[in-house]
Amino acid sequence: MHAVLALLSDNEFHSGEALGAALGVTRAAVWKKLKKLESIGMTIHSVKGRGYRLPSPLELLSETALRDNGVPDDVAIKLAFETESTNGDAKQHIAQGQALPVMISVERQTQGKGRRGRQWESGVAKNVTFSFAWRFENGPSVVEGLSLAAGVAVARVLKKVGVPNPGLKWPNDVQVDGQKICGILLEMVADQDVCHVIIGIGLNVEMDDAFMTQVDQPWTDLVSRLSSRPSRNVILAELTKELVEACKLFEDGHGMKHFQHQWQAYDVLFNQAVTVSSVSQQRQGVARGIDQKGALLLEENGELVALHGGEISVRRG
Repeated sequence: MHAVLALLSDNEFHSGEALGAALGVTRAAVWKKLKKLESIGMTIHSVKGRGYRLPSPLELLSETALRDNGVPDDVAIKLAFETESTNGDAKQHIAQGQALPVMISVERQTQGKGRRGRQWESGVAKNVTFSFAWRFENGPSVVEGLSLAAGVAVARVLKKVGVPNPGLKWPNDVQVDGQKICGILLEMVADQDVCHVIIGIGLNVEMDDAFMTQVDQPWTDLVSRLSSRPSRNVILAELTKELVEACKLFEDGHGMKHFQHQWQAYDVLFNQAVTVSSVSQQRQGVARGIDQKGALLLEENGELVALHGGEISVRRG
């Protein structure tokens, strides 16, 4: 799939014969590949006598482009056309004892998970879907609040590419004008004193409405917010560099002290009346930012209560 997409990515017409010659397969095999691409949501224009083309140019992820945009050499890069879950691939990478840190990204994720078991659709070569894994030698305690730092990393990159007002909604939704643009899911693989953390990020660059029919909240994407289409390779490289710096700060156990005020600068719930829901209860109060461990500070009946992440959702009102 990746090879035929790469040939079509220039938005020019290519005959079935030319595609077959470039791929070393028959025209019938080319036709089957194009049908498979259509079955997973790609639009392919077919004109008799001219061949096949995509409706617009397509940028595929490239290790060369990522390195050119500053991804450090000591970060392993693994790219693929599709996978069920990049977080799942990162767990496998860790279990096999392969080099860390690693950044794993794909053009299409088929069974991506968000918080609270929700599914996240990535489309094909349209969004940024990746996992970043880091090894912490000092155990799980040092990573408290890391998901919030990941939110800051995303917000900083959004500002860098031209989004004027990204916001963070505790614990780890990234929004623009109240519409979700990115989700973050952290998973830990702890082994005695060593803790491996996987940061999974799904950022909407260009979302198809058809993929978002199951989403139960307002959403947006970068193409809707910017005057020109941003480079997925640039965004992925910038996010990876931000996560490297964040993980370095967390290694000594003082990471959240560094990010507390940065996070609060993007806090969309600050001083808002909120309802906090968990499996067992609902509580209401006023959001007062976060503490040095990344817990949500809720003012409830005049008292300040620190609420930690997990299966908690927060909404205004």
